[in-house]
Amino acid sequence: MNVTAPLALAGAMFLTGALAPMPAIASTLTAQEIQAEMLNRTIVTYKFGMQVTMRYKPSGVVSARALLGSVDGTWRARGNQICSTFPRGPAKGTSCVSFQRLGNNRYISSEGVRFRVVD
Repeated sequence: MNVTAPLALAGAMFLTGALAPMPAIASTLTAQEIQAEMLNRTIVTYKFGMQVTMRYKPSGVVSARALLGSVDGTWRARGNQICSTFPRGPAKGTSCVSFQRLGNNRYISSEGVRFRVVD
């Protein structure tokens, strides 16, 4: 059984999420703000009833972890977006998203995925 497929799907959902309206009052973070607030910190979201954690490392590696497995990919800044590339699973390929701050270390991606930074 391939345990990385469910995690890759969860990672894809984190990155692309369900289409949801963005809060009108929030502004898009710059690449510098994203890196200052999220780089080398633990990012937590929930998909399919399970916790998914991600960490964007200064080396350009992004790690996604969940109960069913893990997958590492790469990331890079492109304008005010973060582009993540995963080598396998349903999230295989590259996805680029921007972020808005909701307050209290809580954020939302340009695709409507809500998450928090915990450390």
